[in-house]
Amino acid sequence: MKHAFLQSHGGRESHTDTKYKKDRTGDCSIRALANGLGLSYQTIRDALFNLASTMWRMPDDDLVIEEYMKIQGYTKTSPLTHHGKKKYQIGNFPLNGTIIIRCSRHWTCLKDGVILDIWDCRHKAAQSFYIIKG
Repeated sequence: MKHAFLQSHGGRESHTDTKYKKDRTGDCSIRALANGLGLSYQTIRDALFNLASTMWRMPDDDLVIEEYMKIQGYTKTSPLTHHGKKKYQIGNFPLNGTIIIRCSRHWTCLKDGVILDIWDCRHKAAQSFYIIKG
């Protein structure tokens, strides 16, 4: 794997406990966006909850995340493939910079060659993604 992994709660640790497994919650999209966009966890969380309520969806719904990113001016990119139709693993993703990646039932952030997440998802296939800078 060419990319490193660094455990990151995206700023959630400033607001509540994150020490134990029981403290984990389904907030991968909030963590990924906070790490990738450089905004606070609370700012992202509040924006997604507000947007989700207008769309009658939950904040971690892909349609909510896609709409939020569209509002922020980012375009979703289709999966990159190599050797025919095989998708890149997140740990071997070929692009540099800051990238928010969607994989199977999960969102993560690749920033300057480091995966920022609460668990090591480098083995997962990268699906759609957003290039933030780089």
